[in-house]
Amino acid sequence: MRIVHFHTDGQTAAIFVDPLVEAERGHGHLSELVTSIRRSKLSDLEMSHALLLRNVLGLPLAFWRICMFIRARKPDIVISHNTTGSPIPLLAAWWMGLKIRVYFNHGVPCLGYKGVLSWGLRALERVNCRLASHVLSVSQDMVKHLASLHQSAQPRLILNGSACGIDLEVWDRARYRGSAWRESNQIGADDIVVAFVGRPERRKGFSRALRLWADYFPDPRYKLVLCGGGSDDVLRFVPAVPLNVICLGFVSNVAEVLSNADALILPSLHEGLPYAILEAMACKCIVIANDIEGVRSIIQDKVNGYLINNNSLPEFAHVIRLLGKDLSFFSDVREQATCTASKFSRHLFLPAYLSFLDELVKRQHETL
Repeated sequence: MRIVHFHTDGQTAAIFVDPLVEAERGHGHLSELVTSIRRSKLSDLEMSHALLLRNVLGLPLAFWRICMFIRARKPDIVISHNTTGSPIPLLAAWWMGLKIRVYFNHGVPCLGYKGVLSWGLRALERVNCRLASHVLSVSQDMVKHLASLHQSAQPRLILNGSACGIDLEVWDRARYRGSAWRESNQIGADDIVVAFVGRPERRKGFSRALRLWADYFPDPRYKLVLCGGGSDDVLRFVPAVPLNVICLGFVSNVAEVLSNADALILPSLHEGLPYAILEAMACKCIVIANDIEGVRSIIQDKVNGYLINNNSLPEFAHVIRLLGKDLSFFSDVREQATCTASKFSRHLFLPAYLSFLDELVKRQHETL
């Protein structure tokens, strides 16, 4: 079977699509990955096919190139990922008469916006669902929204959801038991370490995390560790970097950071199915997150994590201060969190995903 994946960002594809391509190749399929920016080791070709302002003039050429690529490769399945990156590949696959066109939605971004931008993103979701023969998503909340946008789409999950599952061995807290990470960052044994993992953007909650620390945690015992944001990013939102905020920027050892942290905060405005939550849960790190769709697909409040109403900073601060009083109080929540994370194991996800692909081709052959 020949499969082609389309993804806009090679760096994100390296995290979420590479495991799929590697599994397909290991299963004997001929799989290729096309990205707009080649940062994935499995990306063979670059095409600026995302519906972004900087690509507008080149989109007709991208459409033609994808059509020619499909004619040359003759894939059995085209899988296109993400909202803005899918209309052109799916349209080209439909134009070229390809029967199996999968739209893999990693989240419904219109939920995090208002006005014209929200309307435009919602329209793109409808286009993607209409052009696709099959729709996948990452969480039950996203499935519900996609189904409401296009009733004939019948979106579904692989196993319990997610883009590719998580490698539980990498995110095992015991693996980092001898780590000197705290000492190397001058963090005391009694300090409370709270991590933020994500891009330094308002919609990902970066500015709210900084405001939380500036307004509620002058105590140096409470440390905020930023994975994904550097000091320059912090200075875009506050006049100075607080002494108890550690800016790591882009890091490759997030698992080690989370395994040395006590909590993860996620004051995000929208999520499909946040990998940071699954990874923190696997690391037995208490998750405190904004109560939004996508997050609610994973967290049960006060059972395996904490949901914060309306992204309330006082509520975030209250739970974090409870951590400072007695960490042992959260032991049951930590155990439930690891049980939740185990349901998203990559070892379970990938066989279910490969079975899904085999089922698609089998059904297609039966209709011929």
